Amino acid sequence: MSDTRHLIDQLAARATRVRPLPPPSRRAVRWLAFVVAVIAAMTMVIGPRPDLLEAMSSPATAIEWIASALTGLSAAYAVFQVSVPGHSKRWAWLPIAPLAVWIGGLGLGCLGDWWRMGSQAFVLEAHGADCFAAIVMISLPLILILLLMVRHAGVVRPVPTVLLGVLSAAALSAAGVSLVHRGDTALMVLVWHIGAIALLVLLGALFNRRLFAWIAPSV
Repeated sequence: MSDTRHLIDQLAARATRVRPLPPPSRRAVRWLAFVVAVIAAMTMVIGPRPDLLEAMSSPATAIEWIASALTGLSAAYAVFQVSVPGHSKRWAWLPIAPLAVWIGGLGLGCLGDWWRMGSQAFVLEAHGADCFAAIVMISLPLILILLLMVRHAGVVRPVPTVLLGVLSAAALSAAGVSLVHRGDTALMVLVWHIGAIALLVLLGALFNRRLFAWIAPSV
């Protein structure tokens, strides 16, 4: 009995205070501030697209861009919620509405282009692949940093955490790329932007546990 008490005393003496996680909103703001800094730096280096003001004056284009940014923002907040044990899984549905508005707006844009341009609206230009590559290259480091911030979720909810994190980083990257690169048609934006996001989300779904095992092997 005395040995047990002695062991308990030793463990208590060596115990360190566990620092609680900051609120999800605070952690989301920190990560989003980093994302904004990356996108701002990219825009300064490359330069904004020449027709940016003209494009944003169009309600359809402005709504699509706002919807893409809101998709990334809401997914970022959701990932910091679902990664905490005990928090509702329903937070994972938060980015669905802006994502639907974004994709729906692009779909309507495709119909509008077809009405104005005919079959030419469905021609995919090779230079549009630059958007795809840029979104993927910008998203990857953002995803890794976000997953480092929620690395303990690997044993809690790895799948929704990775999927929301990938969606957030990719959607915000797409919004950033739209500031410097002009999509000739709505179809090109739909294929290259949404295609890049879909690819990253698919990879996240397939390798979510491996990602956490690599990022936080000791957790």
